Amino acid sequence: MKVLRSWLEEYIEISYSDDELADKLSLSGTAVESIEKGIDDKVIVVEIRKIAPHPQADRLQLATVFDGKKEITVVCGAPNIKVGQKVPLAQIGAKLPAGMIEKAKIRGIESEGMLCAADELGLGEDHSGIYILPDDYTLGLPLNNYIGDDTVFDLEITPNRGDCLSHLGVAREIAALSDKSLKRSPINLDTISQKATDIVTVEIQGKEICPQYQARVVENIEIKESPDWLKKKLIAIGAKPINNIVDATNYIMYDLGQPLHAFDAAKVGRKIIIRKSKKGEKIKTLDGLERTLDDQTILVADEKNPLAIAGVLGGKDSEISKKTTTIILESAEFNSKLIRKTAKTLNLSTEASYRFERGIDSNGVEYALNKAAKLIAEISSGKILSGISRQVNKTDGLSIEIVYNKINTLLGINISHNQINHILKSLGFEIKANFCTAPSWRHDISVWQDLAEEVGRIYGYGKIKPIAVVKSSPPTESEYYYVEFTKDILKDSGFSEVMSYAFLSEEDIKAAQLKPSSLLEVANPLQVENKYLRNSLIQNLLKAIAKNPSFDTTFLFEIGHVFTKETEINVLGLATAGKDAKTVIESTVANLNKTVGIKNIKVKEITRAELNRFKIRKPITYVAEIPLSDFAKKYLKSSQPKLKLSSTPVHYRPVSKFPSLTRDIAFMVDKKITPKDVAEAIYPISDYITRVELFDEFASDKFGKGMKNIAFHLYFQKLDKTMTDIEADDIMKQIIKTVEKNFDAKLRS
Repeated sequence: MKVLRSWLEEYIEISYSDDELADKLSLSGTAVESIEKGIDDKVIVVEIRKIAPHPQADRLQLATVFDGKKEITVVCGAPNIKVGQKVPLAQIGAKLPAGMIEKAKIRGIESEGMLCAADELGLGEDHSGIYILPDDYTLGLPLNNYIGDDTVFDLEITPNRGDCLSHLGVAREIAALSDKSLKRSPINLDTISQKATDIVTVEIQGKEICPQYQARVVENIEIKESPDWLKKKLIAIGAKPINNIVDATNYIMYDLGQPLHAFDAAKVGRKIIIRKSKKGEKIKTLDGLERTLDDQTILVADEKNPLAIAGVLGGKDSEISKKTTTIILESAEFNSKLIRKTAKTLNLSTEASYRFERGIDSNGVEYALNKAAKLIAEISSGKILSGISRQVNKTDGLSIEIVYNKINTLLGINISHNQINHILKSLGFEIKANFCTAPSWRHDISVWQDLAEEVGRIYGYGKIKPIAVVKSSPPTESEYYYVEFTKDILKDSGFSEVMSYAFLSEEDIKAAQLKPSSLLEVANPLQVENKYLRNSLIQNLLKAIAKNPSFDTTFLFEIGHVFTKETEINVLGLATAGKDAKTVIESTVANLNKTVGIKNIKVKEITRAELNRFKIRKPITYVAEIPLSDFAKKYLKSSQPKLKLSSTPVHYRPVSKFPSLTRDIAFMVDKKITPKDVAEAIYPISDYITRVELFDEFASDKFGKGMKNIAFHLYFQKLDKTMTDIEADDIMKQIIKTVEKNFDAKLRS
């Protein structure tokens, strides 16, 4: 939301600079996203004299504009430009939020500037077309002469702070932060003797949907353009002036945070009824669409027809027009949850619904109505009828205990009760004894922790001294650490971890030649075929080897629980298959014995018959299994050195949203050279190498005595764009050159 400094200063004297004010607001929870200071002087008012199609582009046009002295040609793609319109021209050298305007040829035609949309001027988010200026603007003058050179703060308002969706709300924050009082004058109205209730009465059908609805009547009005001061304010915050009545209601909304609506009295019956819609009921809204409603939409209606979707959008059939002479001005409080539900259901979010969803100031409904009625009377020559047609069902505010000691403890400060009370009072809280009532514009305060947050942000989070976190003692080493350390050893030995289900099927126990009576049977298995709990990890490790026949060597381990009819224990299972299977498992067992004290591990070779039963194609397979718990307890109680988990550095990189390229490469190297050595030499060659994955290692005399083949999948990926084949080929050349040089290797074709 955008606010003007000059508008804020109508409520509070601001002693801070723009930057200081932005810092104060941001640190208190109302983040300032940007500070804008008017529009560049090189953005001027021009008139469109001629429009011609662009010879080289169907969607572009050539607009000839006049600045009061000369005509200029501008290339424009907006669909809403017409001859005779006055529009903003950003001349060459003008600085806009998106950058500086420079000379440019667009499809072969030189454009001497740019016609600007509202968002390009920093006047809102509308980019649907060029920003059309009022007819009374003087050609050639800087747009700043009309928009003003005020400071505009663009604020990010959090969903719980609907009270800050207005200049008054932000001014309240500044008053509390600077310990000053607001300037807010009472509204004195000049009214005629005729009563508003003679024109219209109000009926609310359920206070839960509308706690209060108030309406004034203004007659003898003239629909026309708003005065310059009003248009300038609206334009500066990104709102588009329409006419004096609509502009006045929008002005009050941005001023006080209270959405208003004006009905043409001639199109409304004698009674305004606030009710829920009937399922399937239809209404044509101001945007020209006919909308079908559910039975949860709040409607403003008369005795015959719906007039508006309450709190969201007015109806087409009751809108004001140039013929309107009498208006009914609405100011109300609607159920915020139902307004939000309606806006979501209809996919119709408006400035009004945005505020009603978050809660408006229930005690400010009448004040906003009176201020709007007075403004409308002044700028439309209207007469205000006496009295207000209304129905009001106000509720008392929630009383909250001020738990001073808890507030200080939670914030880590030590301030007096009086200081806490002073801060809360500056924010509009009413205090009696040790209890307070939140102001009517704050709907997010319900518990003492909310009070603590208010105290903290006004007191200043920067004043709260940091408290050092108490250094905790290292956790006692347990079986968990032992297991994780064992996993690291196995990983470094070339093993891969598998995790299998703790169940065995009839087929599994048949392959393992187990007796069903020796196993623990599940009473109600999820799957009939998995009705036995495993008594060993070996069966599942052998099944995993059988499922991976394409790998020349397979080194697997699993740590998990196995079950007997008496107990449940945590065990380690190892399985190796293929060439070097025996060497690897024996060296690994020796390493476990030495490093973590696992002794007497029996290594077993799987027989040909067992291989056939488990459908394993590899001729050589070895397994080993050992309980871990007992060894862990002995090791942790012994005087052996403390466990040191792997010190291998971990490197992180950002995740790319672009696809990777893959290349395969193979080298002939000396048998003594490990794939890890080669991979570590490849990674530093380029930041775009994300993975070097070994997929084949094979020794043979056909490569030469003492030589072997190693082959890798190489993955290349960029963070900012998709890598090209040419870029990947360049990296491949560097990889080949480096590996051949460092390892006396030869590339395999």
